[in-house]
Amino acid sequence: MPSRNSLIDSLKRIVGVNNVLTDAEDLYVYSFEHIFREQQHPRIDAVVKTRSAEETEKVVKLANKEGLTAIRRGSLKPAKSKVILIDDTAPPDLTVSTKETKKKPTAEDIREIHRAGHGTFRNFALALKTFFLNQPASQCQECLTCSGYCTVAPSFNNIETWSSKGRTLLMRGLAKGELTLSKKLIDVLYTCSTCGLCFAECFQDLKLHEAIIATRRHITEKGLAPEMFRLSAKNISENGDPSGMPINRRLSWTQKIPKLSLPKKAEVLYWVGCMTGTRTPNVAKAVANVLNHAKVDFTMLSEREGCCGYVLLKTGLWDESKNNAVKLVKLVKETKAEILVTPCAGCYHAFNTLYPEMLDVQMPCEVLHSSQLAERLVKDGALEFEGGLSLKVTYHDPCSLGRHENVYDPPRNILKAIPNLQFFEMPLSRSRARCCGGGGGLWTFKNEVSMNSAWTRLANDVAPLDVDALVTACPLCHLNLHFTSIKKSVPTKIVDIMEVVESALQKSD
Repeated sequence: MPSRNSLIDSLKRIVGVNNVLTDAEDLYVYSFEHIFREQQHPRIDAVVKTRSAEETEKVVKLANKEGLTAIRRGSLKPAKSKVILIDDTAPPDLTVSTKETKKKPTAEDIREIHRAGHGTFRNFALALKTFFLNQPASQCQECLTCSGYCTVAPSFNNIETWSSKGRTLLMRGLAKGELTLSKKLIDVLYTCSTCGLCFAECFQDLKLHEAIIATRRHITEKGLAPEMFRLSAKNISENGDPSGMPINRRLSWTQKIPKLSLPKKAEVLYWVGCMTGTRTPNVAKAVANVLNHAKVDFTMLSEREGCCGYVLLKTGLWDESKNNAVKLVKLVKETKAEILVTPCAGCYHAFNTLYPEMLDVQMPCEVLHSSQLAERLVKDGALEFEGGLSLKVTYHDPCSLGRHENVYDPPRNILKAIPNLQFFEMPLSRSRARCCGGGGGLWTFKNEVSMNSAWTRLANDVAPLDVDALVTACPLCHLNLHFTSIKKSVPTKIVDIMEVVESALQKSD
């Protein structure tokens, strides 16, 4: 029998260093074949991720030669001694729907989840603990498929630990006291865009991305949150911007707006958002021009605006988020605005859902995304597109606007209202739209992983349509998709929905 180190070295020579897994977190994840069932393989000595039948055969031969037990992933027969587990399974394919083969949840399943506390971020940690320590809903007990599609897993060779299923199992281990907050575990839990796409083909009321946010709060309370997010909190407190951008840069676009009148009080408060103002200033300008064209009575907070705190909320810094939110709401109240409108999907999601559910902070007015307000203005006749636009486009649903807020139709209705504009829907759209990889702090935490996800969206979903432009409604999606298209040579023009509206209005003048 060779030494363990000698065996591991031999395996690495076959499949590569990164594909032989021996960390406690990896062994724990791979010991399960199902999230809500007991461990199937509790005695794994190593996991080997193989990429071909040839590699799998070599690993099996080595194990047999050394008198070891080698079992393949998915085996329902537990081993009686330590084993080498071979992971040669194909990753879930989002393009293949499995909904037709799955049993739909019953009304009792839904009631069971709500009794456990699901539906609010404040109670979700309790609900998750209930799921893991007790019996889950009946559908989860009966389902034989339990490996969610993950936006970022392909960046890690689809190793299960870095997948949505893997993160869920790591949280299970924490909830049951079977794992501790190691550096790797924290790294895995922050390498997530919290897009909510992971279990799109699963029991849709079981939104486990919420549990990741709750677990990040736990990590923060232990003083173990990544330092970059603590720096973001400091920058937001001091400069009103996560990256510390000066306010003069944030407002530079206003110089291009003729006769910009900003009364102290107005019916509509235009919340630009720090990312829109600094990274996509043309979008900020477009919104103001559209509001002016429709003769909307609006104002802005200008240098007092600050940051909504989306990145703090998503990365677990809830105390800092609460302080920031209370100050922000006070400023909004002073404007007496009846409507707050923003072109930022993250700001919209924060104000509309994260503030009341996570922080117990209520906005003093109606909150609309700019696409929602523009849709109203079109219906009311305040915006008319007589000239039209000769343009072929498709639309990318931002996760914060789509899956998390169910805002799908307003952007599409606007595009369809513009004469001569040809709109093509991507096969993966609406609730099943692929994430660009920018949200949840991932764009800051691991930019390359974020851009890999954006490349998948551009290359697999957008390029085959041969459109003139990809339209989105989120500055982070805009930024990530734009930079990725340049860096990875996917020649796709990225525009915001409000830039399209502005162009259509200019053609009509």
